[in-house]
Amino acid sequence: MTSTLAELFDPTGLGKSIDQADSPNYSVQKTLIKVATDHFVRFGYRKANIAEIAIGAGIGKGTIYLHFENKKELFLSCLLAEDLELLPQLQIIESLPQEKRLRAFLEVMFNFALTSPLNRALLSRRQDFVTLIEEIDTKILKDHDEKINEYIINKLISPLTHNLNAHDKKTMTNTINLATLAIGYLPDMAFDLPGQQIHTDDFVKTLALIIDQGIKNT
Repeated sequence: MTSTLAELFDPTGLGKSIDQADSPNYSVQKTLIKVATDHFVRFGYRKANIAEIAIGAGIGKGTIYLHFENKKELFLSCLLAEDLELLPQLQIIESLPQEKRLRAFLEVMFNFALTSPLNRALLSRRQDFVTLIEEIDTKILKDHDEKINEYIINKLISPLTHNLNAHDKKTMTNTINLATLAIGYLPDMAFDLPGQQIHTDDFVKTLALIIDQGIKNT
């Protein structure tokens, strides 16, 4: 069975999607997500203050709990909202010829790891979010990761090569995931070192090309 894009963004146990644009709650929830995301990026999870988020959003503290059960759900909903920005790009990738999908996917994911504020903070400042990580059901995280791996293997890697066994494909998928995580740790100054200046877009495209060609030539 191959996971679909919709399944990759299933919020079950990992936050909640904001209401539709025609809902009376939409405006409040959208503002809350934006303000809370900036707050979590700045202070981390443990030091984040719901009352301060409410003030920043121009609402009362109690109003937050009408939309999100607690701080954990609010944080996870912010993370989900950031992740959902990937969906339109991945939908476009699915419409590409098979031989072009993996490279396009890698470019999107690597660029996301460099530019998504909350995901980047979660990766590079893990100590600021450790209390949250301890609260999340590990089974939910494992199931989510398995769906992503399944999607990469069946939709992106398998169509490119017929010479790899299941173990090799899984190893390649894990390598892609680790590369994406590692990029999230890169400080901005890494692209401006003396004698080594490289534009982030060139970095993303080159790394994606190297991995894509390596898999195709296996």
